[in-house]
Amino acid sequence: MDTFFEQIISIRKTGKAIAAVIGIWFLAFVLCFLLFMFSGYLAAFAFLLMAGVIFGAYKLSCRFNIEYEYIVTNGTMDIDKIISKSSRKRVLSFELQTVSRIDKFNPSQIASVNPKELTVACNTDDPDAYLMVSSAEGKGTIYLVFAPDERVRSAVVKFVPKFIANSAFK
Repeated sequence: MDTFFEQIISIRKTGKAIAAVIGIWFLAFVLCFLLFMFSGYLAAFAFLLMAGVIFGAYKLSCRFNIEYEYIVTNGTMDIDKIISKSSRKRVLSFELQTVSRIDKFNPSQIASVNPKELTVACNTDDPDAYLMVSSAEGKGTIYLVFAPDERVRSAVVKFVPKFIANSAFK
């Protein structure tokens, strides 16, 4: 029987993300004001440029709406990044048989980890966050910080090695 579970996690905006969105809209309104003030005889063209600036600001500010999707399918775990509910990118894919460790997440665990090996697919202050470490030949070591619900946890436990499954998600 095939196993398929998925879960979507919405990422809360940080202070930097909120400041960036505010900055984008502030800059857009300043540009629109300047276009309006200096439009002169080309008012129709200036209104088209203003519409373009507002549309661009909207598209840029939507890029900060991020979700992650966890997908467990027959022993394979996939992590997708969904931006503004319109574009999807596969961030990570690995076999659950290669998992060597699953622990409750603590930010000090990833202090010495190479950023290229680390994937954070949840809010780091989430109390249900876990660190999963996977090592596969040719792919190196993967560190995944994620916050699975009960269905995804039970699907993961089915496929990880037994000595890890007995201590995982406690």
